[in-house]
Amino acid sequence: MRVLHYVDADHISWLRPYIAHIKSLEAFNIEQALLCRPNGKIEHEAKQNNIQVFTWRPLIAGIPFLSPGFMKIVREFSPDIIHTRLSSAAGIAGFWKEYHKVPVISTFDKPAKAKYYVNASHCIACAEWLKNYMINSQGINPEKITVIHNPADTHKFSRDESKRKEFRKVLGLSENEILFSGMGIYVHRKGFDILIKSFAEVCRSYRGNEKLSLAIIGGGGEKGMLEYYLRLANELGVNIIMPSEFVEDVRKWLWASDIFVMPSREEGFSIALLEAIASGLPAVVSDIEPFTEIISPECNNGLVAKKDNPESFAAMMLKMLEIGNEERKIIADNSLKMLKENFTPEISAAKTLNVYKRYVNV
Repeated sequence: MRVLHYVDADHISWLRPYIAHIKSLEAFNIEQALLCRPNGKIEHEAKQNNIQVFTWRPLIAGIPFLSPGFMKIVREFSPDIIHTRLSSAAGIAGFWKEYHKVPVISTFDKPAKAKYYVNASHCIACAEWLKNYMINSQGINPEKITVIHNPADTHKFSRDESKRKEFRKVLGLSENEILFSGMGIYVHRKGFDILIKSFAEVCRSYRGNEKLSLAIIGGGGEKGMLEYYLRLANELGVNIIMPSEFVEDVRKWLWASDIFVMPSREEGFSIALLEAIASGLPAVVSDIEPFTEIISPECNNGLVAKKDNPESFAAMMLKMLEIGNEERKIIADNSLKMLKENFTPEISAAKTLNVYKRYVNV
């Protein structure tokens, strides 16, 4: 089987798990190539992982008939399946399907317009809630959508204790200091303002002996957000650790942390949360649907707080502190077990292969 993966971008925030997913498909003897825009991080990372790469930039991504160059690449690679990510790629591959006669599988990672997917042979949703949204809001046939969650590379993020100690020294953390961390680009929907307000309340209320610190791992995002977070922390009288530039490799930050907090107001499906779990961290998350597909108090694999509610988050963060190291480790172990059973690149690849087999005889 030959698969052409097509993502109409030069960089994506979920690049690491995307490449890990493609590499995992190699175990099934699938010959693969990746089509992306030129001179970007996607091209660089794919070549670093010995994935064949085609590069191409559509004239106008939103008008597929102005992109006949797509057909040249399809004819050159001659795939059995075209697997797209992002709406523009789905629209282009779907428009030209009448000419290339190759099944198009299209994954969506966030709410999208159905018009981009009308010609897809099959769709993959990265979360159950997103499948329901595309059915109820966009009218896509339920039989046309399969849920395959985005994965996290559990091997790459496995906790490294020596690097944890090393980086905690760099950050100036003492041995018994507890570091909360949040992670993501600096945008309103990530809810880092809620995290800072919650942390301030935790610092006021906690009666333990440990010193408490907060790191917000990320960068980029909306103009002025970094300054807003720093100003808010200063007004509330708390110090926060924020990297001076965008963090490409977040592992040492996660390994240096003790408790992960994800206060997002909305998400498609959170790879950041999976990466934190893979790093051995217990998590407190907001009660939005993508998170509740991962974290469930009934499974004792994390704590859930009310979205947009600093008091609720502060209560759950305090609870995570007060249960102690041993119980936090049980929670972290339970969540890691859940991740390894449901959200690895290998599991994602096996489920994806089953979708491919519906359209290609192998």
